[in-house]
Amino acid sequence: MITELNQLEFDKVKHLTDSCRNIEVRAVVAGLNPGRIYVDDATNITAALIWIQGHSGFQLIGDAKSIPFRNELHGWMKKHIEPELLHLHMQSVEIGVSDGDWVEVIEHMSGSRELAGDIQHVFIPSSVNGWINTISQPACSSPYSPQYDNVRVLSLEEALLEEKKLNQLSFLKDKISHFWTTAEDFLKYGFGYIAVHNDDIASVCLSAFVADEMHAIDIETIEVYRKRNYGALVVHAYAEECKSRAVHPYWDCSPSNIGSIRLAKRIGLSLDFSYKVYWYDLIK
Repeated sequence: MITELNQLEFDKVKHLTDSCRNIEVRAVVAGLNPGRIYVDDATNITAALIWIQGHSGFQLIGDAKSIPFRNELHGWMKKHIEPELLHLHMQSVEIGVSDGDWVEVIEHMSGSRELAGDIQHVFIPSSVNGWINTISQPACSSPYSPQYDNVRVLSLEEALLEEKKLNQLSFLKDKISHFWTTAEDFLKYGFGYIAVHNDDIASVCLSAFVADEMHAIDIETIEVYRKRNYGALVVHAYAEECKSRAVHPYWDCSPSNIGSIRLAKRIGLSLDFSYKVYWYDLIK
């Protein structure tokens, strides 16, 4: 019977995550990032559905032949999860999987609703030690010059989060709270940088998920500053911080996001693996 675990029980699914390459799953199971976990049988866990709340999506891990998941997941979603998603104004369900063995389970989940799918790419350093030991320019002299003067690159330290003179501070705080339970958790386990034009926050790059020595990158540039190299500026600073901390960056994006792929390669990352993502609408 499908059961939701409380957070103190998350370690019960660690044996399913040891071979999982998706950092978001490992971060939730470790209790570093917010999420929820549903298992096929609390007394004999062979499969789990992870709700990665920072990603607003789900990941299926374990045995794709799990009988409870094949038979009960559709009803469980409709009764326990989909009403909550609708309450959060989410209009669709997105599920990531490592391989095609999960197709039948996902088809069962979606019921009569149309199922769509695509792939995601993950980029990491091809040679971690070689990447960390490369010498590049400090962030203050980054080759990615934005198209404005009066630009500063600032680290996201605790004092910065309280700096009242910065505009768009709510944007920054919302970004952190999207991935982390508290700002204190973010400051303890993650780090990041912002680009500031005059006193306007233009772009942010930060640790969205953390597992072991790996940090998943999230980057966002405010619309009026896009296509002006602010994203490249903060990513460069973030990459240098990763090297100084011996942290391995993890970059997840869609194959169609050419700009994101180009930026990942600029900081020395290369394609490591791809995984499948499916989704269906909650309202037909």
